[in-house]
Amino acid sequence: MTRSITMLFAGGAAAAVLALSGCGAGMISQTADQVAAVPGFSATVPVPDGGNIALRDAMVGYPGIKGYPAGADAPLQLRIFNDTDEPVTLESISSNDAASVKLGTVADLKASPTPAAASPTASPTGAASASPKASGSPSPAASPSPSAAAAPAKPVIQPGGYLELTPQAGQLALLTGLKKPLANGEGVHLKLTFSNGVVIETLPGTVVPVAPPLSLAPRVPVAPSPRPGTEGEGH
Repeated sequence: MTRSITMLFAGGAAAAVLALSGCGAGMISQTADQVAAVPGFSATVPVPDGGNIALRDAMVGYPGIKGYPAGADAPLQLRIFNDTDEPVTLESISSNDAASVKLGTVADLKASPTPAAASPTASPTGAASASPKASGSPSPAASPSPSAAAAPAKPVIQPGGYLELTPQAGQLALLTGLKKPLANGEGVHLKLTFSNGVVIETLPGTVVPVAPPLSLAPRVPVAPSPRPGTEGEGH
């Protein structure tokens, strides 16, 4: 009797394995099209003639534990991909939370934020250069870094190219004159307008967040509280 039960369980287990493998054959898993979460704001806008313009991992540079006071300047870091067959110009960047947004080299803007962790797929070029589509990694054979020259007021992104505005790339966008204090965990409105009519903008309820720190802040030791009934005891 015991032997029969054992064989029955073994046969059932084998059938279950076959059933599971049969169900999975030729099917796409539910996680096949999922991507890793990133802390920044990302958006993809299709272009009527085909392709899309994609903004990836946009953040405000980490300001330290105190955040940004009202009136301060805050550097942005972001990447824009031109997944179309035509060059596209970044006509303007604006924000409802700042007086203006300036584009230039890190040296020109005199901004030295503590940057968030750089994207592992990005290389420090900062200029529109040939690269794979928005989902791929920028080509390492990019054009020379623009840090030696002034950044163009209206950068042109070539077909299949990208524009990197980060401290690592040598150029960035700078929010000037914040209209209110900006603390860690908060964010700002941002609007990007392109020559092909595409507009990428944070909608109500969404923001470009402040980047997280590269490392945790040191913990401050807390003095232990005296045990009840021991106050005033002498030694």
